[in-house]
Amino acid sequence: MPGRWTWTDAAIFIAVITALQLAMFLLLTKVFLGMITEGDRCPVCDGETQAIERQGWWRLISFGLRNRRSWCLSCGWEGLLRRSDAWVARERERRRAWRQVERVRRARP
Repeated sequence: MPGRWTWTDAAIFIAVITALQLAMFLLLTKVFLGMITEGDRCPVCDGETQAIERQGWWRLISFGLRNRRSWCLSCGWEGLLRRSDAWVARERERRRAWRQVERVRRARP
């Protein structure tokens, strides 16, 4: 009968709303990560920054190799910076070489 909801209609509605919310979350996360400054310079004063240890919820935010928590030596700014593509490529190559060395060590009796 037209005008009546069934459990199938409700399931479809819930699936569509959930998919839209997930898509919005992923889009906004991508936009947020794209706004993070790239490099190792302070976005406030352009001074040198130092990487600091990630603790607590910073571990969730600065996930992966690409992001790092930083502190500016000049103005005291603290936040998240994005590592450059060159750094990420060097780090991947270093880890790949380290895995090869470990494989050779394990292969030796």
